[in-house]
Amino acid sequence: MTKMVCILCENQKLELISSHVRDSKKYKVVKCIKCKHVQLFPIPTRQEDRDFYDKELQNKAINQDFKLAELKEMNSYDVERRSALIQKLLPKSKKILEIGSGDGFFLEKMVECDYDMTGIEISRQRRDRSKKITNAKILDIDFSEKIPNIGKFDAVVLFHVLEHLHDPINFLKNVSKLLEPKGKLIVEVPNFDDHQIKTNNAYKNWQLQRAHIHYFTPKILKNVFSQAGLSVKIIGIQRYSIENLFFWKMNNTPQIKNPKFNLESKYSWIEKHYKKYLEKKLLSDTIIAIGNLK
Repeated sequence: MTKMVCILCENQKLELISSHVRDSKKYKVVKCIKCKHVQLFPIPTRQEDRDFYDKELQNKAINQDFKLAELKEMNSYDVERRSALIQKLLPKSKKILEIGSGDGFFLEKMVECDYDMTGIEISRQRRDRSKKITNAKILDIDFSEKIPNIGKFDAVVLFHVLEHLHDPINFLKNVSKLLEPKGKLIVEVPNFDDHQIKTNNAYKNWQLQRAHIHYFTPKILKNVFSQAGLSVKIIGIQRYSIENLFFWKMNNTPQIKNPKFNLESKYSWIEKHYKKYLEKKLLSDTIIAIGNLK
């Protein structure tokens, strides 16, 4: 039987958070008594993960079967938000590597904004779809095997990727070797300190899934960056609207087909205060780490 061990600190005393995840009874979610990190158990093998993503089982588990145009529309809010952030941090023409580039929507947007983009995506189906979206170079590379010889970058970005990886500390150490001396490592992950996780069990249970090996809080994410030799600033991002909060309260289910990111304009003042409060307190649904080499 596989022994329960914290991935981050190797402590063997962990408490049960959940006896299952939303899409599997094989996996549990546990919390380290020592460092407080929350993680999946048992940890899938790398080959199991490869098969999982090649077959797109994460999406199929919730019956997500969208056309490419629908996927692009559903991702447009995040693509625009992330693009705006990168443009504040980096001037145009800079070289950027996106790890976990998915269907290529962010790559496409940043190429349009005159950035030199390269993507890495392990899912064969998503790489194939990306070719219909962008002409940016998209590579199939496993960082757990070796550091690829693909040059240096002014920024490396990962959007909802780090929580899927086996060894986030060594992964970030490897990735940081691809940065220029003043380069930035920008990582976006779900926030396990999300206020809805604390207040709605249905929402919490939905967030627990086989695909996520890690459930990061701001404190744990900052610790991971520090152990990887990076200085870091953590910021909160509330992606979903206050309407999403009330939808969960009334229905105990997500808005999969038509997720709401903002209220209509006449109610924007409510949205502004709601998101600002959560982001300031780092109780938002998402957190972003902006790291630099020490």
